[in-house]
Parts: sequence; C-alpha cells; structure tokens
Amino acid sequence: MSRLLTAVLALSPVMASAQAYEGAVVDLRYRHYEDNSGFDMNTIGGTLDASWMFGRVGLQAGLFLGKDIDSSDDIDLEHTSALALHLTTDVSDSLRLGAMASADGIADGTEFFAAEALYLAGPVRVEARLGDTFDNSTPYTLFEVMGSYALGNALTARAGMHYADFDEGGHYGTLSLGAGYKVSGQTEIYADLKHHNNDGGSLYGDAHGSVINLGVRFDLGGSTSAKTFSYMPLN
Repeated sequence: MSRLLTAVLALSPVMASAQAYEGAVVDLRYRHYEDNSGFDMNTIGGTLDASWMFGRVGLQAGLFLGKDIDSSDDIDLEHTSALALHLTTDVSDSLRLGAMASADGIADGTEFFAAEALYLAGPVRVEARLGDTFDNSTPYTLFEVMGSYALGNALTARAGMHYADFDEGGHYGTLSLGAGYKVSGQTEIYADLKHHNNDGGSLYGDAHGSVINLGVRFDLGGSTSAKTFSYMPLN
C-alpha cells in the first residue's frame, strides 16, 4: 500500500487546487456473514471517494476502512484498510472507463490493477471491473459487476455479482439482490442479500451461506457524484 500512498501524497497539491472537482461520496456499511459450518462474522466498514475531471479525463481517489466487531469463533477481530486510485475517461455522456490500482489488507495485502467501466442511461446504472495482481507469486483475480434500476424518484432495485480467485488458495464468490431508498437528494439507504460460496482451498475447505449488507450512502456535493466508481473491497 505504501506505493499507492506515496502517489496520493504526490498528487494532493494538484487535487487540492484543482477547479475540476466533480463530487464525493461516503458509503457506510454493516455486513453480516454466515455459512453452513456455523461460523458468522459481523463487520462495519466505509469508503470515502472523491473525483476530479479535466475535460474528459479525470482522477478518483478512494479510501476504505473496516473493522470486525463480532464473531461466533474465538478469533482475532481485525482492522482492515484499502486505498484505490482510478484514472478515468468519459467516452460519452453515458459511458465512463477507468484504470484502477488498489492495495488492501483484506486479501493478504494484495496490490492489484483493474480495468473498469461505468454505464449510466436514464434509470439504469451498471458498473463492472476486471482485475489481476501485480505480484504473480500471490495469485489474485477479481471480477465484479453491479447494476441498479431506479423505480421512480426514491426506490432503486439492485443486483450484483462478485468473484475473487486465489488460485490454489481457493475462491470467493457472491450473487446479490437488494433495494435502495433515497431519504433525500443526498442520502440513500440500502440493503443487499447475497448468497456466497467460499472455497478456502485445501487448508480450509468449502463453505456456502449468506451475506447481509445494510448501508447508507451520502452524496457530499460537487457538480455530480453519479459517475463515481463504487469499489468496496469487502463483499
């Protein structure tokens, strides 16, 4: 993560003085994980993302912080963090493409890169991401796609798919359905119900079960935050 932090510090004077501030979003989430082995875990986390656009080219910086708050097993409750930088370009008014570099303390300190896309058209919002690790000695591949459809001015239907592959270390995948409700023009609450398959490889075996996410998303203003990528490493 040190390389990404250095990049953020180097860019901070430019970002602070930029007149092309686009918007910022805070996303806070409670997550309940359980599987068929009887194990469950409760976690809280949140992201802060801010973006700047210079014509059709831009930059987005995101910080994630998370904490395990309770578990059914006698294990250490950990703090986690992640940092992500996105270079973005608007191909059209409805399509944004991005190149993301991220480092996190969740997937064994993985540092990885990803190509991503965000499509907005009327009530439809679709975001997708495909990533791989910088370090081939620690295999990690990520694919995820998330979509939403606005049902009027307040209610939103949500769905998503997340898949992380650790090669011999196994894989972790989720499928989700959910709904969001706009309390105001700047605040949305949401809930997602996910089915997960958690293959821990030869050491931990296979488990499956459910994940419940309860969250609130705050629009902190600017010209627009609708085009802010919403990467959150803990799924």
